[in-house]
Amino acid sequence: MTILAVITAVAGVAILTYRYREHRNAVRARRAAFFDDCWTVLDDPKLALDAFGYPSLSGTYEGEPIRADVIVDCMGLRKLPSLWLRVTLAAPVRVGAVLDVMMRPSGAEFFSPFSTLPDWLDTPADWPERAVIRTDGPDRFTDPWIFAPHVQFLAEPQAKELIVSPKGARIVWQADEAQRSDYLLLRQARFDVVRFDREKFRELVGRLIHLQRSLAGTPDREERHEAAA
Repeated sequence: MTILAVITAVAGVAILTYRYREHRNAVRARRAAFFDDCWTVLDDPKLALDAFGYPSLSGTYEGEPIRADVIVDCMGLRKLPSLWLRVTLAAPVRVGAVLDVMMRPSGAEFFSPFSTLPDWLDTPADWPERAVIRTDGPDRFTDPWIFAPHVQFLAEPQAKELIVSPKGARIVWQADEAQRSDYLLLRQARFDVVRFDREKFRELVGRLIHLQRSLAGTPDREERHEAAA
């Protein structure tokens, strides 16, 4: 091998390494921007990144602790990968057991405790179609009908799960689905959504607060505003 060939090979490796790092940094920056339009919804917001560059956001809303993060789900068979947004209220809720309402469960929801809950509850007729309910204590649980006003949003195609427990509540929402072409050809989960919608984020947080305070008999900000009007 001539000196010129060696130099050419080294230069080629250097260029490929540079382009790889440039692409990696661009991907991480794209992932990190997910909550850029949402963090001002919370008071005292804090942002952290995981090892893959995906962000988590924490703070308070009306004095209650809120945490949000994103999960890439490539587990579903014959389905495109999903980007799930989890919004969690980490504060006590007045219920006697865990209630997990899952839409269209596949058995591959690794991000959820749904499959570990031992008992099934019948789905009320006026709940969204294809909603499945599980709990860890049917004898300790308040009648599911009191949740009817809080589960109707699950009829939206992006809604995946509502969990309510004595320790808090959570909504899982499909933020995006992977581009079909990239996934079928390259097996890469590339998502179009870069920044999650601020008003949708506020709505999801507000739903958790409203649920918690409705069960406790305490009016939230929206109810106080309506009463004042």
